[in-house]
Amino acid sequence: MIFMNTKSKQTLVHHIRLFYFWFFVIVSILYSTSCSPLYYYLFQTQEPKKESTATRDLITLLLLSPNSVTYPWGTFTDNRDGTISFQGRAGSFGGQSYSESTLTYAKCSSGQTWISSSNSCSPEVPTTLLYCPTNDNSCNDVITFLLNNVTSDAYSYCDSLVLTGKSNWRVATKNELKLTVECSENPVNFPADNAGGCGVNKSYYLNTSIFQLGGNICSFWSASAVTAGVSWFVDFCSGATSSSGKALARHVRCVTDP
Repeated sequence: MIFMNTKSKQTLVHHIRLFYFWFFVIVSILYSTSCSPLYYYLFQTQEPKKESTATRDLITLLLLSPNSVTYPWGTFTDNRDGTISFQGRAGSFGGQSYSESTLTYAKCSSGQTWISSSNSCSPEVPTTLLYCPTNDNSCNDVITFLLNNVTSDAYSYCDSLVLTGKSNWRVATKNELKLTVECSENPVNFPADNAGGCGVNKSYYLNTSIFQLGGNICSFWSASAVTAGVSWFVDFCSGATSSSGKALARHVRCVTDP
């Protein structure tokens, strides 16, 4: 039998108390912080990491996968590379006759840059450009009435644009621009020229699940002139296709043929 004097007993008790004290301190630290490497080593399995990776992969897949919207006049597909493909159908829409067509629209508008990580355009509000510095035919062909001259800011912007290796961009014509109108109360058609627009059911009348609008963005020039001094534009705040003098600044969307 081992006998201990009083001093030895007190020392032993002191050591036992210290042991339990530090034991509970360490356990508390391990459970109170998720940043501790020891915590992850002792208490975390590998399964949450696998789930996290799977979630990230799903988000990436959704971000990169093409997104399509179909209307009676055709199907728009967001290619997730700064361009929008359009496969058009023949028919009469918005008072205009359309034949089958294949086009590629720029997702972003004048002065914007496509951001691949978010599939969005920056800055939020695009710049405005002149159809022509003068109200005459100096910027457009006198036969086709389409923009064809670098004296036009709108023409120069699209003519110098390069996206996905394509460099043959141009300003969308009136009818091509009208194809992007989406009326909330009548999504299977869009208004005829000078018909007053879509109504007052929402702020913008553009397929915003494909294209992007931000800020007070309303009017976009088309490439189509009406007369020597007047050209067509589309107002996406109303859905209306109207005309005005050429020496005004508006936004621009570019398109290209295959």
